Amino acid sequence: MPFVTLEHDEHHAVVVNTDQITYIRQDNYGTALHFQSGEHIICPMDLDALLERLFGKEAPETRLK
Repeated sequence: MPFVTLEHDEHHAVVVNTDQITYIRQDNYGTALHFQSGEHIICPMDLDALLERLFGKEAPETRLK
């Protein structure tokens, strides 16, 4: 299980299991990561920076199943 630490807001960080991400969506509040459990978190990073942080230099399309 690959874990990545992300900034949640100015004073908080979250640890994310990238295997549990169902989808990622950019909206007015930031980039939302939705998980298999139904939970989601909002991250202030823009979508491209977040994808690189989560999956490295791999193209996101290679992660789709």
